[in-house]
Amino acid sequence: MRKQDILTPIGLILGFGFVLYGISIGDTGLSAFISMSSLAITVGGSFSALLITYSLDEIKLLFRMTIKSFTVNKISREDVIFDFKDLIRKSRVEGLLSLEEELEVIEDDFFKKGIELVIDGIDESTIRSILTMKIKESERKYEKAAKIYKTWGSYAPAFGMIGTLIGLIQMLADLQSPEVIASGMANALITTFYGALLANMILMPLGFNLQAKARNEVDYKEMVAVGVLSLKNGESMSIIEDKLINFLNEKEKNRYFSNLSQYDKGVSSYAQ
Repeated sequence: MRKQDILTPIGLILGFGFVLYGISIGDTGLSAFISMSSLAITVGGSFSALLITYSLDEIKLLFRMTIKSFTVNKISREDVIFDFKDLIRKSRVEGLLSLEEELEVIEDDFFKKGIELVIDGIDESTIRSILTMKIKESERKYEKAAKIYKTWGSYAPAFGMIGTLIGLIQMLADLQSPEVIASGMANALITTFYGALLANMILMPLGFNLQAKARNEVDYKEMVAVGVLSLKNGESMSIIEDKLINFLNEKEKNRYFSNLSQYDKGVSSYAQ
């Protein structure tokens, strides 16, 4: 399960907001920066080049993965430790088969798959192999989508320049007065502006965003995989906890230890 990542839309809104503010305080106004033909050349042209570069399945993957840019994992990494402690406690008292009841409340598909493999009695090496393949496949999708966005971002300024050249040719073919030259030059440069804006405000940032999300996703899934394998091996709660804590950054560790006493109290009252 994932939740909204507010930083991505905030970044886009702020970025466009500052650009629009810079335009609005000038003498020309917003209308001077609007050109449908320039937009068609920049967006349509660069996307057409993308269709030549990648397959249909890869383009579909791009749009599916774009949603990931606006979301983050709903389950925090410190919560993963608490979840495993609950699973370990239940399995020690009632056996591994009792964990089937917990599958309904586990929202993350990767986490759920790992616990299912343990319940089914699959051997450790097979579980490790399956989870590793799933981690690599997830990373591959993120990296592929990030690469496509970066490629698109490299095409956009080039098509912006193509649009500018088209505008200059049209202007020079119909010279009448200095006013016409100034107006034509301004219109020609709009396409370059669109190309730079599209690449540096949307496409490249989304590419780097997905790249960062890939690293976070891999870290999370590797953490879950370690917990699943430790659960399979029947390791003690303290050992599993020590292993999983290594995946937390300092801020997450502070949150974990601040919530630990409250968690232990809840467990003690439940046991009574």
